[in-house]
Amino acid sequence: MKRKLISILLVVCIMLTVASSVYADENSNKVIKGTLLIVGGALEATNAEVYNKFIELAGGKEKAVIGVIPAASGSPSKYYKQFVDELKVYGLNENQVLLVPIAVKDEKKTEVDESKWIDNADKNETADIIKKCTGIWFVGGDQTRITKTLYKVDGSNTASLDAIWNIYKAGAVIGGSSAGAAIMSETMLGGGSSLGALNNGFTTEYTDSDQQEYGPAYIEKGLGFFKFGLVDQHFDRKARLGRLVVVGYAEKDKYPVAYGVDENTAMIVYNDSKKIEVAGKGGVAIVDFSKATKDDRYKQTAMKNIIVSYLETGDKYDMTTKKFEINPAKVDTKGYEYYEIPGPIINTGVLSPNGLWKKFIGFDLVDNYGLNEVKSYTFDAEGKGVELVFRKVEESNGWWAYLNGGTYDYYSVTNVALDIHPIKVEVTRLGVEYIVQKGDALWKIAERFKTTVDKLVKLNKIANPNAIKLGQKLLIPQE
Repeated sequence: MKRKLISILLVVCIMLTVASSVYADENSNKVIKGTLLIVGGALEATNAEVYNKFIELAGGKEKAVIGVIPAASGSPSKYYKQFVDELKVYGLNENQVLLVPIAVKDEKKTEVDESKWIDNADKNETADIIKKCTGIWFVGGDQTRITKTLYKVDGSNTASLDAIWNIYKAGAVIGGSSAGAAIMSETMLGGGSSLGALNNGFTTEYTDSDQQEYGPAYIEKGLGFFKFGLVDQHFDRKARLGRLVVVGYAEKDKYPVAYGVDENTAMIVYNDSKKIEVAGKGGVAIVDFSKATKDDRYKQTAMKNIIVSYLETGDKYDMTTKKFEINPAKVDTKGYEYYEIPGPIINTGVLSPNGLWKKFIGFDLVDNYGLNEVKSYTFDAEGKGVELVFRKVEESNGWWAYLNGGTYDYYSVTNVALDIHPIKVEVTRLGVEYIVQKGDALWKIAERFKTTVDKLVKLNKIANPNAIKLGQKLLIPQE
């Protein structure tokens, strides 16, 4: 009897081991035959490169069946219909674009109350729509609405999310823009700005989509379709490098590399080859934390040896080997740098040439023989902020070309080191100008402008306070 019991237990253990092995294999990257098309937001209807690629990955104009999930939007019907119209321009008919009725907000201008779609994700009839599709598209808006509807209250998958996973594994393409990009990784960036994250780290509170533009970083559980790292979006226009650095470093043990996608740009993910490709008008940032270190003595972010790269249309990246395949139309600029401008070159934003970080490290640093590092500063109203130091290292390189008929120059950059140092600055206005009038004395001027003689003397470097002259220009300090 004892031997029989042991035999039964062994069989059960073997069955459980096999089952676990099968389950792990079914949820590994190897069994995902589908692709991802992750757009950083603001996808223009004229961006033929991205639309055509999405249709191609969905099976082509003849076979593509696209399901549109408008859950993130406050106008779900409007943006579903808009996407139908856009796909029709690129060769699909309206019968090939299906509404997947999952939403949170009611669109006041329609006769339908879309807010009643909030519980549709766990209904079989909704999942049945998804099962017909060769591609799924998530529209933009608030990404937390997508996760709110596709996960149950206990965090498990709804029937619709299971259906999406099944068609994705079988070969479907999953695409999305803005919020539809944010949900792609397992850790979802839901809120916060770069300076807010660099100065103050994380918050556990989220109120509404306005919080995507300010404050500390906020993260939630994403849908996890992208298995190779974190994804952030609106990367260029909303200057999200700092936000991605903070969240990416916190997740680096699991995901050593993070990705930031520009507006009107797609990062195409091929699960079979474990490569990404860039398509569209902007680019994709690749932020590698493998060698990065953090100094926890400071409340503000202090890091060293973050490696950043920036890829543009036609460029590829192997997520396993970390090798780059640059668009063959571009030429290698290492050893043939266009500029020789001595430093220091400091970027402070709007009035700085090459104000966007991608242009700053491209043209001011990598394509410049004259120096090996450039600096950028950002700080809040109290003067608390960070110094960003971008450095050339041995592996740094750049590739340049005129593309699209020579109307715009493109520049890809690989392997630039980034160090981040906390700073505290004092910002003062020197003052307004005042011209000394007849009968003026320094004490009278001080009294008139509610300041002191000492401050006037110090600001204007006055040697003799009793000897100001008619017509003399003075600066009045601004408190």
